[in-house]
Amino acid sequence: MLQPLAVLFLIPLLQAAATDHRNDYDVQLYRLDLEVQPETKLISGRVGMEFHVTADSMSRVDLDIGKALKAEQAWILDQPLEKGWAGRKLQFEQAAGSLQIQLAQPAKKGERLAIAIRYSGSPRGRGFSGFHWAKTPSGKPWINTSCQGPGAQSWWPCKASFFHPEDKPDRGMLIEYTVPKGLTAVANGRLLGSKKSKDGKWTTWSWRHEYPLCTYSVTLNVAPYLHRKIPLKVKGTGLDSFEYWVLPENIEKADLQFKDVPEMLAIYSKAFGPFPFPKSKFALVETNFWGMEHSTAVAYGSSYPKWLQKHGKRDPHGSRNKFYDYILIHESAHEWWGNGVSARTWGDFWIHEGFGTYAEGVYLEATRGRKEADRWFRTIRGMAMGPQARLFRGKNVDSGQAYSGVIYYKGAWVLNTLRTFVDDDEVWWKTIRDFNMAFRYKNAETADFQAILEKNTGKEWKQFFDEWVYQPGVPKLTGTITATKEGIVVDLDNAQRTGRVYHLPLDITWLEGRKEKKTRLWLGPGETKKVIPTQRKAKEVHLPTLDRILCGRRIEIS
Repeated sequence: MLQPLAVLFLIPLLQAAATDHRNDYDVQLYRLDLEVQPETKLISGRVGMEFHVTADSMSRVDLDIGKALKAEQAWILDQPLEKGWAGRKLQFEQAAGSLQIQLAQPAKKGERLAIAIRYSGSPRGRGFSGFHWAKTPSGKPWINTSCQGPGAQSWWPCKASFFHPEDKPDRGMLIEYTVPKGLTAVANGRLLGSKKSKDGKWTTWSWRHEYPLCTYSVTLNVAPYLHRKIPLKVKGTGLDSFEYWVLPENIEKADLQFKDVPEMLAIYSKAFGPFPFPKSKFALVETNFWGMEHSTAVAYGSSYPKWLQKHGKRDPHGSRNKFYDYILIHESAHEWWGNGVSARTWGDFWIHEGFGTYAEGVYLEATRGRKEADRWFRTIRGMAMGPQARLFRGKNVDSGQAYSGVIYYKGAWVLNTLRTFVDDDEVWWKTIRDFNMAFRYKNAETADFQAILEKNTGKEWKQFFDEWVYQPGVPKLTGTITATKEGIVVDLDNAQRTGRVYHLPLDITWLEGRKEKKTRLWLGPGETKKVIPTQRKAKEVHLPTLDRILCGRRIEIS
């Protein structure tokens, strides 16, 4: 044990070591200008960041930077970021994933500054994630990014959402990618134009996305793409067209597969509110990996299942495409959940993936009916049932620590369960839409969703969120429901693990003669023994909504 004086002396040192200087500022705008060299697998260029100082005093700017990147120069700009790159050099240090840039003089709270970094590197991908240098089937360069896993800092220096999801750039991104002639570079936002170099060997593609976005949803896609822009005559989406960029050899497949897009956009716009980024675009970009929710340039690397089915070919993603084109439907949903509304901390990562997965059920219900949606929910139920699976991922966690399959499947199932608890579809869909619209372009947490639900229902929902979001596991029901002359005898045990309590509704329907009757019981923890009186012996006793509640059960009905 340390002596008291030593403890007092050490405390300030520990506090200083724990200080996160990324909290000292709020990002307003990024600018990313890169040259992409497929032959040498090298990227080089500049990143600019405009920000407001939020600390009382700020003497350095800390950014995240991947180990495959090397910062070469830093400077403070003499004008707003949109105006150009002129400025004065600053001292900096790069070490252990951090870039620390020293300001020439301390900045005060409220000041608005812009800095820039020149850097280069050869980032790489592994499996699904990272920076992918590949070739098309015809041997041309095909380059894509997918950085939710490793973080955006793996290919461009920034205040990465991997650690700070709450700081989305208020005014979005300016992007310029310079690539060899014959290639197209697709990014987030709307295309401002393209320009050839004087020697004709390079083309610069300029893009502008003027909405807040997570840094991991910034994207780079380079290939000899063919481009389609399809008129969209669907009211309520906020869009008059949608676009896609695909390899030339797959244009026929894309033309068939993406006929599903207008209906999908209409369904999501009705359920969640109009498309969030109408000044940019809704687009799909063919990638050399499976898929990713890059804002306004959704990565599509799936198998074009409709084309495969039409031509009698095996789908390598058949199990995931059984109900619909999984990548198309899931990743597009993230434009509303994850891109439109983002988690304030990664503890609430389920706002991205749980709501995004629930949207798959929304799509199925709208296109093929509630029974088909119920069937789909049953197929993912087992992946949501883990006894230690907790939807809330904890405090002070980064994206990697929070990421888990539970945020997808239990997240979707908890929403499906909550809809059953609410038992009023008009209120339910209003709540989902109100939540998206209230926090669009912002960051939210579970408590924000709960508050909107409580406002719309006029009821308190703390118990539900405590049990289904913040504690692990799910309830398990066992017992019997028996029809007798006196009534329906309910004898159920809502088994609880130590320290875990669940309450849930049990809807029961039955026939008395030709008349259908129903009731709702609320099951608390432990045993429930109850007789529901009937005028005659009940027939055709059913539990119509139990399949829509996430729980284990073994109930005999007689």
